Amino acid sequence: MIQKRKSNLNDLHRYFESCFVLGKRDPILENHETRILALLLWAIAGKSVCIRGESGSAKTKILNAVTALIYGDEGLAGRNPSVLWLNSSSAKGHLTEDSAHVITQSKRCVIPELQNILTSQNLEAMIKLWMEDRPYIYSKNEMGRRTVRIILDPKPILTNLADGNESLPQLPVEMRRRVISLPTFSSKELNEKVHHLKAVSRMLPDDKLVKLSRIETSGLKNQIKEAMGLDKRVINPGADVIRTTIPAIYTMSNTFIDYYFDVIEAVTKFHHRERAQDLDYIYSTPADNFIGFLLAGSIFRDMSIGINPIGKEIIDFVPKAEVWGDLVTESESDAVHIDEITDHLSTKGINRTKKMIEYTMERLVDTNFVRRLNKTNKYYRTQDFDFSRSVDWKGLVDACITNMESNSPHIAEEYKKDDLHMYTDPFTGEHKNIPMTLQVYGGHIDEGV
Repeated sequence: MIQKRKSNLNDLHRYFESCFVLGKRDPILENHETRILALLLWAIAGKSVCIRGESGSAKTKILNAVTALIYGDEGLAGRNPSVLWLNSSSAKGHLTEDSAHVITQSKRCVIPELQNILTSQNLEAMIKLWMEDRPYIYSKNEMGRRTVRIILDPKPILTNLADGNESLPQLPVEMRRRVISLPTFSSKELNEKVHHLKAVSRMLPDDKLVKLSRIETSGLKNQIKEAMGLDKRVINPGADVIRTTIPAIYTMSNTFIDYYFDVIEAVTKFHHRERAQDLDYIYSTPADNFIGFLLAGSIFRDMSIGINPIGKEIIDFVPKAEVWGDLVTESESDAVHIDEITDHLSTKGINRTKKMIEYTMERLVDTNFVRRLNKTNKYYRTQDFDFSRSVDWKGLVDACITNMESNSPHIAEEYKKDDLHMYTDPFTGEHKNIPMTLQVYGGHIDEGV
């Protein structure tokens, strides 16, 4: 019997670094976490995902590369029946029994540039329902003779939207918590690095560039498709430990903790060939939890407290007001103007439009991270914030073993045969020890605990 090659997430990382899309080498540079998460959440976890960020930050490239890996160039051209491709021309058409049949055949949906499809009321209603995992039911009269009722079951949607888009500056309110928004980051420093990597890809021959062979790419694709078809429920024996990395400050965190668990379960399914499983369940390892944290911990932590990628930078810059007894002095000297915030971000290489910064400040005010002086564009804060989160990884390994022995004793010994303290780094491919304690947001790794 031929042993199937076991792909790991570093293979997926290398795919993005060297992918060919529509017959042309078109690597995705940087935004390492977002590009992997897009595939894990949309393809394997079956969740709707919107890739967000500035124009030019590789949103469409990520969407195309993810689609091409699973469905080939035919998927991008709308010729693969397993994936529904909706674009601006789709919004001009009408829903018919024939088009409904095409939609029914598909398993996933891709919408490049979300704003272009929301010009159709029927498609907008369908998309919103699908994001809620509910079917779209459409009825119409045909020439006054009979009523045709079309039921379209929900499909996970992969889409993208530029921050500050003129026709759709933000996701519609009813979509915001029904879709997972994954950010693409950009800054002067990052842009410089991307420019360098683009130059390298132009000046070196193929054998000198990062490259996934055809055999490796085929193996990766097959393993992902197997993971997509797994019906077994994932059991994560470390769930009650890893959950502490997501703050429970706001009610919105109840949504994001589920998405966080979805990431870890998708990592488990991706590695299904190496995971302990029985007839009903497949079991997450400490490595799956650690990798899920590396990929999604910071992103989902920020979303759970209502901060976008530049929010913390702004909070650090906004001055803390002087306190006199129980009163905070709302004086001009204790506040900073939005133009000063814009200039500060620019010095950090983070260039954003004033409209985007105003939206960010509005969110920071709504979530009580900063305050606004009455009738001005000046802001201050009244307290310090500690954004660091830590988790005891040794405690997680111990909890996984204890829970398996208590709740799944029939497979606990097989589970423990794995090197539970080891993981494969998704970005380097190195086999490493899981650190005992890890802090984020400027914290440190203490491997001596």
